Amino acid sequence: MTDIRLDASDPSSAWMWVGKLAPPHTQLEAVPRIALLERLQAHASRPLTLVVAAPGFGKTTLLAQWRDALRASESAQTQPVAWLTLDEADGDPNRFLVYLLLSLEDAGLDLGSLSSLAHAQALDARAQRTIAAMLQALARDGRCFTLMLDDYHRAASRVVDEIVLTLLERATPSLRLVIASRTRPAWQVATLKARGLVHEIDADDLVLSLPEASQILGPDHGPSILATVHSKTEGWAVAIQLARLWLARGTASAFGLPSFSGHVAEMAQYMAEQILDNLPEDCRDFLIETSVLERFNADLADVARDRHDSAALLARLTSFHALLVPLDANGSWFRYHLLLSDFLSQRLSTRRACQIHRAAAQWLAQRGDWVLAVSHALRAQDTALGVRLVLDAGGWELVLRHGIHYTQSLLQQFDERARRSDPELVLMQAYLQAKLGNPALAMELLRLAQPAMHGNARLERDFTVIEALLRGYFDIDGDDLRLPVDDQSANERLPDDSLGQATLLCVGALFAMRRGQMRNAIGAARAARVRMRIVASPLGENFCLMHEALALCTSGEIATARERIDEAMMLAEANFGTDSSLKAVVGCLKAQHLYLEGAWADTESWLGEGQETLEHIDGWFELFANTADIAWRVALRQHGMEHACRVLDHTARVAQDRQLPRLAELVGIWRVDLFAQCGQGERAQQEAQALGLGGIAAEDDGLDWRLCEAASLAFARMRLATGAAAEALARLTHDAAKLERAGLLLPAWRLRLLALIPQRKTAGANGPTPAELAEALGPVIAHHIPGLLLDVGPGILPFLQTGDVAGVAALQSVVSQLRGWRAHPVRPRAQFSGKETQILGLLATGQTNKAIARSLDISENTVKFHLKQIFQKLGVDSRAGAIAAAMQQGLLPTQP
Repeated sequence: MTDIRLDASDPSSAWMWVGKLAPPHTQLEAVPRIALLERLQAHASRPLTLVVAAPGFGKTTLLAQWRDALRASESAQTQPVAWLTLDEADGDPNRFLVYLLLSLEDAGLDLGSLSSLAHAQALDARAQRTIAAMLQALARDGRCFTLMLDDYHRAASRVVDEIVLTLLERATPSLRLVIASRTRPAWQVATLKARGLVHEIDADDLVLSLPEASQILGPDHGPSILATVHSKTEGWAVAIQLARLWLARGTASAFGLPSFSGHVAEMAQYMAEQILDNLPEDCRDFLIETSVLERFNADLADVARDRHDSAALLARLTSFHALLVPLDANGSWFRYHLLLSDFLSQRLSTRRACQIHRAAAQWLAQRGDWVLAVSHALRAQDTALGVRLVLDAGGWELVLRHGIHYTQSLLQQFDERARRSDPELVLMQAYLQAKLGNPALAMELLRLAQPAMHGNARLERDFTVIEALLRGYFDIDGDDLRLPVDDQSANERLPDDSLGQATLLCVGALFAMRRGQMRNAIGAARAARVRMRIVASPLGENFCLMHEALALCTSGEIATARERIDEAMMLAEANFGTDSSLKAVVGCLKAQHLYLEGAWADTESWLGEGQETLEHIDGWFELFANTADIAWRVALRQHGMEHACRVLDHTARVAQDRQLPRLAELVGIWRVDLFAQCGQGERAQQEAQALGLGGIAAEDDGLDWRLCEAASLAFARMRLATGAAAEALARLTHDAAKLERAGLLLPAWRLRLLALIPQRKTAGANGPTPAELAEALGPVIAHHIPGLLLDVGPGILPFLQTGDVAGVAALQSVVSQLRGWRAHPVRPRAQFSGKETQILGLLATGQTNKAIARSLDISENTVKFHLKQIFQKLGVDSRAGAIAAAMQQGLLPTQP
C-alpha cells in the first residue's frame, strides 16, 4: 500500500554483469569443433539445444564458437544472439529474469519500460507478468533471438525451470534456447524430444579426437606422448589443456605421464598440483587467496587481500589461462574454472578465508550487489555484518524497492536462528509475510520483534510503520490506532521521515474509509501522495491514487474518481509496463467504473487479472470487498446464479485465508441478496437467519457502511420477495438517510433506487411522486452511472417509462441491454397459456394482484391460481424471481 523507489540505472554497477553477458575471453588454443558446429547448425530450427556434460568437456567453448559463427553469418542482423552465464545466485527468479532481460537487451532487443525495471532489479513480483512483457517485446521486434544459457546447473531450481519451460512453450519462434549444463535439467526431456523440440549434445559428442588433442598439445610432442595424453585424459578438454601447460615446463615432465590414474577429477588435481607447486610463492598465494571470489579484477583482489600488487601479479599470470579465465575483452576481470577453484580454495586457511570474504562483502556492498555481499559476509561467519548490509540495502523497504523475491533471496541466506533472533530480520519477514497474505505468521513475527525495539529509535520507527501496514492489510482496527490523516499529524508522528509519514497516511486513509470518513480518507491519500513523490516512489504514489479514487467514488464524486483511476493506470504503465501486477490491481477499480457506466460485460477481463493479483501478492480489505462486490454481481448477470455462488464461495475462502472477518460477513450478506434476486426465498431466509441480518443496521457511531449497504439491499429484496414492501421501504429509507448524512452518497443512491419498488407497492398508483422519482434517478443521469439500474433489476423498468423526469431518455440505451440479465442458469423456455402470459406482463409492470384482476376482469383468486402455475413453470417461489426468470428467457419485452 506504500511502496517502490526505482533507482535509475547506475553505470558504475555494470561490473555486476561482467562475464555474464558474453562468453569468457580465453586466449587458450581452442580447437574449432567444425563437425559439432555443422551438426548444431543443421538442427538450429529446434526451439531448444541442450548441451550436457561433466565439467571440462568444452561446453562453454562450443557455445562460444557457435555464437561467433552466428554473429558472423549473413543472417546476424535478423537473428541476434544473446549470452548469459549463470551462477548460484541466479536461482532466485527475480535475479534470473533480470539478467535474462539484460542479455536480450545487450543483443539488441528494445525492452521498453522493462529496461529500467531490470536495471533497478525491481521486476514485477509475479514472474509470469514479466515473461508476458518480454514476449511482447520479442513480438514487437519481429526477429528470432538465440539465447545461450551457460552453466545452467548452477541456477537450476523449480521456479527457474518453470520460467525456461514457459519460454520454450510460448516464445517460439521469437526465441531459440541453447542451454549448457553439467547435469540434465529436471524437465521431461524425453517428452520434449518426442515432440521434436530438443536437439541434445552429450559428453560422448564433446570428447576430443586424437587430431583435435594434437592441435592443443602442439607440434613439439611426438606421437607417443600424444597417444598417452589422449588415452589418460579420455579426450577431456580441460585435462589436455592442463597437460599442455605442464609439458611446457620441460620434456622431463613427460616421464610422469604413465603414472596417471583415474579420470577427470584425479587428472585435474594432479596436474594442478604440478603446475601450482612450480609457481613463485607470491603468484601461488595470489591464486589461492582469490579462488574464493566468484569473479574479480585487480581492485577487488587488492581489497580482499589487503594488498596493492594484484595488477602486477595478474600480468605475470597471463600464460596460465587454463587456471585464470579472462571475462572481458580488456582482460581486467577474471574467474577460475570451477574444478580448479575448489582445489585451490582447499589450501586456504579458515581464518584467512573469513578475512577475504569479509573484505569482499564490503566491496560488493559499495557497488550495490547486496545478494553477493551478504553471501560473502555469511561465508565469513559474520552474521552481524550480513545483517548490517541488509539494513544498508534498505531493510524492510527492500520489499518496496526490489520486490518480494529479491528480499526473500537475501533473507534465505541467513540460518533459521538468525532470522528468528535478529529484530531487523524479523521485521523484514513480518512485512514480507503481510505482502504474501500470511496474517498469523506476520503478526507472530511482529510480536517477536516488539521487545527489542525499546530505546532504539530506528527500530521503533520501523516497528510503528510495519505494525500500521500489517493492521491495514488485515483490517485490524482499534481505539489504539491513531493514524495521521493530514500534514500536521503526519509531521508530528514521524518528523523528517517522508516515507514513514507517507506509509502511515496511506494506512490512515484505509481506516478512514472503513469508518465512513471519506473526507479524511481523501485528505490522507493526497498528503501521502505528495510524500511519495518526494521519495520518488511511483508505486507508493499509485496506491495513493487508488485510495483517493475509492474514497471519491464512495462520496459520489464519480468524475473525479474516474480521473484518478485513469491517472493511476497511466502511472502504472509508464513505470511498470503494460502487463504489470500494479496495472492489474488498478484494473479492479477500472472494473467498478465500467460497471457503474453500464458496461458490465466489459468488466470480466479486468476482474480476472485483478483478483488473481490481489490474492497472490498485494491485497487489503477495501479493495477485496470492492472487487468482490462487482465480481459476483457481474457473474450473476453474465452467467447465472450458480456461477455467482462459486464467486462468493471463492471470496469466502480468501476471507478465511487472509483472516478478514468483515469480508466473510459481507459474503454471507451477499448470498442472501443473491438468493432473493433469484427467487430462492427459502434459501435467502435461511441464510438471513443464520447471519442475524435484521440486526445489521447503520448506526451513528462507528458506521460500517459496507455492511450497512449490503445488509439493506439484501433485507429489502428478501422482504419484497415475501410481499413485505413496507418493511423493505422503511429499512432502505432509514439506511439511505444515515449514509447520506455521513457523505456516503454512492451507496445511498443505490438504496434510493431500490426503494422505488416498495414505494410503488405501498403507495399504489400514486407513488412514487415525480419529485421522488427525480431524486432517485437524478444521480444516475447526472453522473452517468446507469449501471446502478442493473443492481435494482428488472423491477426498475416501469419507472423508466415516465416522461416527467428530465434526462430519463438517456437511460434507454442501458435498458436495451436488459435481455442479457440472468438471475440463474438458463432453463428450457416455459410454455404459458394466453392468460398466464397476460398476467406475467402485468406482473412485470409492478401491478398488485387486485390491479391485475381488475385489468383482466377476473377474480383475485384466479390471479393467485395463475401465479402459482407461473411460479411452478419458471421454478421460482416469488414475484421478483418470476420476473427475472421471464426476462432471462425472453418472455418479457426489454424496452419500456
